[in-house]
Amino acid sequence: MSDTADDLLLREAEHLARDLLLNVDDTKAAVAALVNSWAPAIQAASDYFSPQAVTPCSQILEIARGLRRDASEWIGDGGTEPRLSRIRELLKDGAAASEEIRRRPQRQHAVLQTLYIATHAVAGAVARYGATLKKDEPTRAHGQLVVALSTRIRSAEHILDAHLSARPSASLSGDPTQALATAIGAWDAALHEALVDKTPDPRVLLVNANVSIGLLRRTADIVTAAAADGHLDDFTVHARLLPTLAPATESWEAIRATWRALAPATTGIPYPVATAAQALHRALYALPPDPRPESSVALRLAIIGTVEAAQLQVGATRRADLKGMASGVSKLTQAVFDQIPEARSLTLWTQLERLDGPTPISIPAQVRAEMMHQAIGTLEASALAASASHGLIERAARRAQPRRETKPPMTRERPRVGMARRP
Repeated sequence: MSDTADDLLLREAEHLARDLLLNVDDTKAAVAALVNSWAPAIQAASDYFSPQAVTPCSQILEIARGLRRDASEWIGDGGTEPRLSRIRELLKDGAAASEEIRRRPQRQHAVLQTLYIATHAVAGAVARYGATLKKDEPTRAHGQLVVALSTRIRSAEHILDAHLSARPSASLSGDPTQALATAIGAWDAALHEALVDKTPDPRVLLVNANVSIGLLRRTADIVTAAAADGHLDDFTVHARLLPTLAPATESWEAIRATWRALAPATTGIPYPVATAAQALHRALYALPPDPRPESSVALRLAIIGTVEAAQLQVGATRRADLKGMASGVSKLTQAVFDQIPEARSLTLWTQLERLDGPTPISIPAQVRAEMMHQAIGTLEASALAASASHGLIERAARRAQPRRETKPPMTRERPRVGMARRP
């Protein structure tokens, strides 16, 4: 890039991000400041891509929105991180440039690179702080929640990595890949709007599980067919990706059964959630079975989306105001008592066995503990699948590189002149 004023802004922002990565503190106050300052930096970067309705930061903005309350509860309120605040200011100044300048690929790449480095630094600091808490018995449970928070930020890092490795080129509105990317962003927004800072609705969580299962199964079908046809590396698919997609799908199926028991068998799913889920389903099945580089990126973004969906499941399970159908709560309580006899409470069971029907009631602590264990397991399985999906964009990046013209290899029929080496 030439040394224009806009270029210098982006270079300073990347320099600050690298300094943050090399010199970051993982104390409680520092980590709280990092998380507080991270979301505004993401927003400034998203503004750089305007007027695009869906930007590379769209999913990340929803992640930041979803973790705001959890970060305040699990880490605490804090100040701001000076370097992240400065990065936000620089990106905001850069967004004031003309659209023609901001649409240049090298400048957009520089913005994403800065965000990737900064996000990596924030995720690492949060993970180290959580690991410190897990060392001591009194704070071990708290530490597990903080580590789960770092997994959420890692998801944002994976999304940025996907865009940096093989960013989709500008495409027509009717392109299936672009339609899938748009549908993923709309689904993320609708899901966060329905669940963040609201009383959890088991019907929304049931739809969430159904959508995540659909994403994982469809991705498995596409990559399996692509590997059989030679479009994707067979080892990457069968040794790296599929062994993680299968456990993640099974985990989501188990948690779907839980929400199905708790959700009333009535209508009433929020309209934006139902509409976004249907649009995502149509876009997913409109994707061609031969994944192009752009399609591979979209599939990876879909897998990464299940990680944030699992995070929302964890957050909903932790809420004290979570309720479910009386008949479903009674059934789940009996299952917990069967598996964990020491958790049995005769008084509690006597109360529950008298309840039936769709009346929403609170969920006993013993059942909530098992649901939390199940939700965290789903989160871990989804995170492993998201990590393994990097193989998709590795292949896509190689296929996207221009091929060099090479001379045809020497054939065996060509006569050998002698054994002397060339000078």
